[in-house]
Amino acid sequence: MVSKLASSENRRFAEQGLSEADVRARLDDQRRGDMAWNNPRNLKAAYYAGDDVFRLARDTYAEYHGDNLLYGKALYPSLVQMSSDVVGMSLELLGADADACGTITSGGTESIILAVRAAKNWARAERSATSVPEILMSHTGHPAFNKAAEILGLKVVRVRSNSEFRADVEALRQHINENTIMIVGSAPTYPMGCVDPIADLAQIANDHGLWLHVDACVGGFFLPFAREFDDVPAFDFTVKGVRSISADLHKYGYTSRGASLLLLADKRLEQYQRFFFDGWPVGEFVTPTINGSRPGGAVASAWAVMNFLGRAGYRDRVKKITEARRALVSEIGLIEGLRVLGRPYAGIVGIGGADSTDMRAVGQGMIDKGWKFAPLVDPVGINILLNYTHGAIVRELADDLKQSVVSAKSGRISGTFEENTYGA
Repeated sequence: MVSKLASSENRRFAEQGLSEADVRARLDDQRRGDMAWNNPRNLKAAYYAGDDVFRLARDTYAEYHGDNLLYGKALYPSLVQMSSDVVGMSLELLGADADACGTITSGGTESIILAVRAAKNWARAERSATSVPEILMSHTGHPAFNKAAEILGLKVVRVRSNSEFRADVEALRQHINENTIMIVGSAPTYPMGCVDPIADLAQIANDHGLWLHVDACVGGFFLPFAREFDDVPAFDFTVKGVRSISADLHKYGYTSRGASLLLLADKRLEQYQRFFFDGWPVGEFVTPTINGSRPGGAVASAWAVMNFLGRAGYRDRVKKITEARRALVSEIGLIEGLRVLGRPYAGIVGIGGADSTDMRAVGQGMIDKGWKFAPLVDPVGINILLNYTHGAIVRELADDLKQSVVSAKSGRISGTFEENTYGA
């Protein structure tokens, strides 16, 4: 029975639906104030690889809209094959041996949660029992590890990075105790784009029998190509001791959103990631991910984009982004009152202040000029993420940075810096 209150007060969910034309008109109207995601002034998280790549990713996703990888073996064998191809290409790209395996997930956060779950289950099975298992990582690592720890009942120990904004190896070593099961390194870190010394972290992991995870959500489909013309530190499965890597397909892999990877150095470790349950009427329920249903569109989009671009297509875009980053770093070096934070890789640049520059005011000045970016709060600064079209706007970006510094120093801009959150 429907209560009178429920039926009379309902104002959001209409009894009769709209026509398709009306729905589309309303969508267009609601979106009028949004920034176009590939606007060159969007320096936040716009992984744009060209209209052709975007079109292919979008259209392929739509074609597989109703297909569900959960039922791949029974109903959609093409998705199973495409998933295997995407994982195989990615493992090859990241220097894995034949014994490695991987899973397509819904995003970097799920990949990280699964890595932490696998490490926890592995430690429970293969190490002596601990009270509360601990994850050891640098202060610059992604918050998703804290989310994973909160969900799974672990503790995260964050250690301040060194003066180059990379993981401080000796400081991390000193924090190892009987509860430590996992070390995390980033390739690169999201705040400043620096690559942690993964080889040194692997040595610690090997010495103490720990699980080493490399968070390459940003760099997984960038750094392998960048090292062809840049001195990228070793970070992938070629470093012995790396047990797992997270790499986002929907970042510099350019596929539709909702696609990441958790890759494992050894198939034997997959048992610690997988969920199994058979105590219900339908029999065995087995999933390698947190999600049960998994969108076929995300898998097909990833397969299509990777095959469309090939190594050459990725290499070309990585080279353009690297050139834009180098040009921007050079320009920042000429602006009195600014500094680049550490040595950036991939398309990320962290910009901080020098000579007591009020970076909150500088950031507000850039917001006032129409730029969108992520904030840095420790140290205060600006996080910029570049795509392959940004080479054309480096000069304009640098000029606006310089003007904002001048305005900040003169007091014409106050240090409000309204956009002070990473997400919503």
